[in-house]
Amino acid sequence: GRATATAGDFKLQEVENLLQAFSTMGITPDAGLVEAMQGRAIATAGDFDPQAVANLVWALATMGAKPEAGLLEAMQGQATVTARDFKPQEVANLVWALATMDIEADELLLEAMQGQATVTARDFKPQEVANLVWALAKMGVKADARLLEAVQGRATATARDFLPQGVSNLVWALATMGVKADARLLEAVQGRATATARDFLPQGVSNLVWALA
Repeated sequence: GRATATAGDFKLQEVENLLQAFSTMGITPDAGLVEAMQGRAIATAGDFDPQAVANLVWALATMGAKPEAGLLEAMQGQATVTARDFKPQEVANLVWALATMDIEADELLLEAMQGQATVTARDFKPQEVANLVWALAKMGVKADARLLEAVQGRATATARDFLPQGVSNLVWALATMGVKADARLLEAVQGRATATARDFLPQGVSNLVWALA
């Protein structure tokens, strides 16, 4: 198509916007277009800010596309050097996307993202907390103790706003990582689970019961 043929002229924002639009609409674009957009992203990787990195990788994950090795290296490298500018949603989305695509993330990137998440933990929303911890558990990462303390504190403080899937994912992730959850957190999430029990899906119930056993 036209977008594939003119990919070399696409600016950073246009690459990000196009892929995010396809992802949001649930449309799987032509493989040639995805390849062309990834090539353009590699060429302009040095201009990517945290939001652009997170949005691009998130879009690929939600479309079920696998990033090319060159793009993956470029995006992880750019995220690592700009980690201190990442906002909570960008941290959570990036790590979630890598885990969803079953990608073995670079150790330096994971260290940088965990450090930034620890510093900004008070600004994390419930879904961002759940997605981040779930992603780390899925990748088999041994989470930093300071991060675990910070996110558990944040989850406890915002427990009333957790959705059922967030509750089950958070508790499942902590159990999977072999983390003994804080007593206050357990009390808070069990209360939330009780209040929202009618909205739990069978898998969520199963994960929750397994994690609390």
